[in-house]
Amino acid sequence: MYFLFVCLILFLQSIRAYNLDEATIAVFLSGAAYCGKENYSNMTLRPPANELEVKRIIYDVKSDLQGYIGVIPSRKNIYVVFRGSSSGLNWVKDLEIKKIPYDTFSDCNCNIHKGFYESTLAVKDEVIKEVKLLLSTRQYNSVIVSGHSYGAAVSQIMAMELIKENIGGVQVYNFGQPRIGDTTYANYVNKKISNYWRFTHNKDIVPHVPTIKCIDYYHSCGEIFENESGQLRTCSMTECEDKTCADQYDLKETNGDDHKVYLQHPLTCESSTI
Repeated sequence: MYFLFVCLILFLQSIRAYNLDEATIAVFLSGAAYCGKENYSNMTLRPPANELEVKRIIYDVKSDLQGYIGVIPSRKNIYVVFRGSSSGLNWVKDLEIKKIPYDTFSDCNCNIHKGFYESTLAVKDEVIKEVKLLLSTRQYNSVIVSGHSYGAAVSQIMAMELIKENIGGVQVYNFGQPRIGDTTYANYVNKKISNYWRFTHNKDIVPHVPTIKCIDYYHSCGEIFENESGQLRTCSMTECEDKTCADQYDLKETNGDDHKVYLQHPLTCESSTI
């Protein structure tokens, strides 16, 4: 029985493999999100994301949440990208660690970060409308949702909103994502999103907050850990807080510098655009 269980785990890990090319594109797109909404329509990205065509700008006045929806026709992908924290309003939402009931899927019976959830709900209708419009052209096969930091938190929740609308081909590539909800919510995300990947970098502080002991916050599985040398490893698909990956470090050992760089690429507008 144990042998069969091990074989099953290895099989599941083999069919759930991240795509490094997509991750590299996603990190450039996430960096470009810091260019700000006034520049999204005119920015030219560096390779390998240089074919991006921005179709819609996303903005919520109350939270200052910003992002964009774009396409890369040669890859047949739609990209929904959110900016990380860049303003006082963003930080206010970050710090709203109180959890509220997660109503998108009532059968989850779980709770989620109030600030992240409210930010996502504020823009979900326009995102869903644009994604459905692009999919109706039958030119695209997948919807890749991505972000860094605060943008990564919104990205994960938005992916769930898209799945709620029966939109297929949803994938998530996140960088430096904080914890978003309780243990039940974290497990529910893995049940709903088969291609969910959250990259962590060495001693980046953000994946460690809110702390697990702080009213039950927990990560979903799908962690890809980047060590100080830039080497990547796929972490446990069953122990979502893998003690051999980012969670090997205590909060007091973490830093902010590792949060600024992913896949050896600085998460800035300047490093992502020409």
